[in-house]
Amino acid sequence: MTQHLSRLVRITVLCVLALGGTWSSMASATLAGKNVILVHGFQASDLSSNPNDAALQTQANNYWSAYWLNRAEEVLYWSSVDRVSGGIKDKIRSQVLAIARGTRCVAGCVVVTHSTGDLVTRYMLRNVNNWLSSAGIDPNRFRILAVLDFAGAGGGTEIADLAVSIGNGSGFFNSIQRSAVELALGFRPDSSNLGVLYDLQPNTARNIATGNNAVPRLRFAGTGASYGGLTKPFIAGADDGVVPLHSACGASTKGDYDSCSRSVSPNGILQSVSAAPASLYFNHYVVLMGEQTNHGQAIDNSRSGNVTTVSNNQVLGGLSVDFDTYTQRKWWSFFRQVRWVTNGDSYSMSDNVFRTLN
Repeated sequence: MTQHLSRLVRITVLCVLALGGTWSSMASATLAGKNVILVHGFQASDLSSNPNDAALQTQANNYWSAYWLNRAEEVLYWSSVDRVSGGIKDKIRSQVLAIARGTRCVAGCVVVTHSTGDLVTRYMLRNVNNWLSSAGIDPNRFRILAVLDFAGAGGGTEIADLAVSIGNGSGFFNSIQRSAVELALGFRPDSSNLGVLYDLQPNTARNIATGNNAVPRLRFAGTGASYGGLTKPFIAGADDGVVPLHSACGASTKGDYDSCSRSVSPNGILQSVSAAPASLYFNHYVVLMGEQTNHGQAIDNSRSGNVTTVSNNQVLGGLSVDFDTYTQRKWWSFFRQVRWVTNGDSYSMSDNVFRTLN
């Protein structure tokens, strides 16, 4: 009898632990109690392999695996072979309709994007109500409350300009320019493998799905180096090695910007910054900047130094943006005031965001 009781206790404990693990996993797949949808960025490998949908889903999951994958309920996929208003639209629309036929976003979802995912999501938000209505689905079944854009490329990047020009053979380019593009893309572009790069040219990107939208876009931008800094000379203003601040900030016009804010620099110094956007796109809010955060670090789990706040202490799309900050004078800033997120350098940019907004 004692042995049977002992065995029953062990089984019960194991069941509780298993259920506890399940509950923990389920709990971590939300942000502030809302289901999370992930929209990835440009994937250069698509242009050479043209993967099928199953492979695209696997790649999309891998794209987010460093941090966000286990904190999301849905991972949307699309192919960099396609254009935003073409094949990308078709893939995103079919996935949105599938979600709307369920109940996952009836109470509202939060979308997290990286890089080109910013532009893809802007197009989605512009057209989603028409997609749903045309399919006979109530648009309220796919409610997006807010979008978190990490290193957003919605305003395009000059790297795409360079890649398209090199790919089409229009103009003279030196070996350094070619090396920078090949390093950023992972391949040598030609006219047959440019895909969504056409849409990422700033003048093109800034004319896709324009117009006001009621969904707030929370922006998280960095100015760290990628690829050993080789790409920086070919990108307008400060950048994260791939995306310029004019794009990551959500600036309404492109420019050579040093900061997303006219009152604080990416390193946290509270000062007047003349080379900053005069305005942002409607309903766009720069929340954090990280001087040392590069393009990939925006969504992985690596620490990239201190981060500073721009928009703080407000509620956006039901999310309470209330980063704990401190301000003090630093010798390296010539004793000007510096504002940083408290213990921000102990976490990655994404972890700082998740811990605060959750």
